[in-house]
Amino acid sequence: MGKNKILPAMHLTRLHTNNLIKKLVLLFIGAATASIIFFSILYMGITWGLDCFFYKSDYLEHAEQRTVENLQEYIREGELTPYDKDSLAKWVKKKNVVYLEIYRDNRLLYASGSPMDAVLDGMESPYYKNRRYTLHFSDGEADIVLLGIFDYQFYSSALIVELLLSFIVFLFLFIKGIKKGIQYIQKLQAEISVMEGGCLEHPITVKGEDELAKLAEGLEQLRISLKQNIKIENDLKQANQNLITGIAHDLRTPLTALTMYVQILQSDVCTDETAKQYYLEKIMGKASTMKELSDRLFECSQIHDKTAEKPLDEIRTLQDTFMDYLSEMVMYLDNQGFKVDAKLEWRAVSIGVRMDYIARIVDNISSNLVKYASSDLPVTLKTIYNNHMGGIEVGNQIHANAGQMESTKVGIKNVKRMITQMNGICQIEMEQDFYKIRLLFPIID
Repeated sequence: MGKNKILPAMHLTRLHTNNLIKKLVLLFIGAATASIIFFSILYMGITWGLDCFFYKSDYLEHAEQRTVENLQEYIREGELTPYDKDSLAKWVKKKNVVYLEIYRDNRLLYASGSPMDAVLDGMESPYYKNRRYTLHFSDGEADIVLLGIFDYQFYSSALIVELLLSFIVFLFLFIKGIKKGIQYIQKLQAEISVMEGGCLEHPITVKGEDELAKLAEGLEQLRISLKQNIKIENDLKQANQNLITGIAHDLRTPLTALTMYVQILQSDVCTDETAKQYYLEKIMGKASTMKELSDRLFECSQIHDKTAEKPLDEIRTLQDTFMDYLSEMVMYLDNQGFKVDAKLEWRAVSIGVRMDYIARIVDNISSNLVKYASSDLPVTLKTIYNNHMGGIEVGNQIHANAGQMESTKVGIKNVKRMITQMNGICQIEMEQDFYKIRLLFPIID
């Protein structure tokens, strides 16, 4: 039973494989049949026309009369007798379409194509040969019977023309039949040339179910695969570039804070050993952050894969997550000449975060505040809770010259990307010249 199932499948595959050959064979047979029908109609029509022409006209009689006159001239020039069979045979052979018999006293003396003289002797003129001509030979007069196929050249020429026209019809029908296939091949060739030029947006035309259609379908799948692979490769390169740019940007903020702490230690303001130890710990923390960022930058410079991003590794309360970083930000802004209006309500809610991301987010916000915020009004800082989400909101008056300052917006892009990777939401609002950024995280029960 297994063989019975396999054989029909093989048979169908063979039929499908020969589909294009079958089309060509059927096209050839169809064109040949049409040309044969055309030849038959043309042959009968021309033959009927020639028959009518020769029946109604006296062309054949005139042709026969001219041939007889030519023979008489030939006999006179050669001084021939009815017995000069070789000379007469040459003339008959030259005419090619003539049969000649010579009689004298109703006895057959010569017949073209009859080499046996004994047969000619005593042979009387056939009764059906009633069209005779009397010619003058060198030894006297004799009667001839001349049968000529004078219309042969017309019929033979007509046959050649009929065959030629029928062949032209065959070629026309056959070429017209394969023209679509040739045009399809030319179209595929043009579309492949487009692919070779690097354009993968133009689809490959798939038409029919034969081998050409299967080839076109394979090329279309190849085009789609190449397009997807190139898109994935470009996306990976772009993501890698964005991450490297973001980390490089984030390195500047802890470096600025580090410089500030070193300046505080060098100044006469910090004389207490406890305060010095506090700033030294801050310097060590910023140095660790910079080392982590530089390590991450090195990793990303090799290859970047979205699946390589670390998952959320910590669940902390909102206060534990932001308290130290916000305190550091307030101190940093105060050192830069800004005032902060903080309204922080720490509820007992937990969120899932990556603490290295939180440090980078706060550093980016601090850097943007120093760059774009106006020191005339205090920076607002408060906690918000909304729809099972919790977070912080930072607001500031925009500096009057902020619009003239060049910005790559890398910092905000980094903040949004890191918030998204922690399943959070980054909301930005602009009310006239007041800027707000809101960071919200899902509350974990």
